[in-house]
Amino acid sequence: MEKIIIWIKKRNWGDWLFVALIVLVVVIKGPAFVNEFKLEGNNFPLITYQGKIFPPKNSRTVLIFWATWCGPCSIELNRIQKAITNNEISNQNIYAVNIGESPVLVNSVVKERKYKIPIIFDESGEIAKKLNILATPTLIFIDEKRSIEFITSGISPTLIYRIKHFLIK
Repeated sequence: MEKIIIWIKKRNWGDWLFVALIVLVVVIKGPAFVNEFKLEGNNFPLITYQGKIFPPKNSRTVLIFWATWCGPCSIELNRIQKAITNNEISNQNIYAVNIGESPVLVNSVVKERKYKIPIIFDESGEIAKKLNILATPTLIFIDEKRSIEFITSGISPTLIYRIKHFLIK
């Protein structure tokens, strides 16, 4: 016990700040992280989009769940838009699913930010509830069999790389 007390006393404020930051990240990100593992491998619930069953069968699809007020969502959507503009990726199988906001507001923001990504409106939050989406942005990668291959929340430094390599498999 004495050794533990001595070890604790030798720590400086930077060490404790680092520990507090790690604990904070685990507390905030933990539930979404656990949820992501539960969803991977499950079938994506079919929805109707533009009068057709979605996501399309035999096609890889990337969904980004977002909200207009979400700063990290804006960062990720801007990165995706830039990659589309630079022809790094195609917007053909990438969809932005807006959660809980009116189409008028969303269309205004999309026009202002010049997004070229097709938008799916989830005004009631029904799709997000079915998938137990706990945070925005959340990205879901759906394979050809409509199975969730990968899911992640938050800002990802490898986002464009993942999208590019997922869609060209």
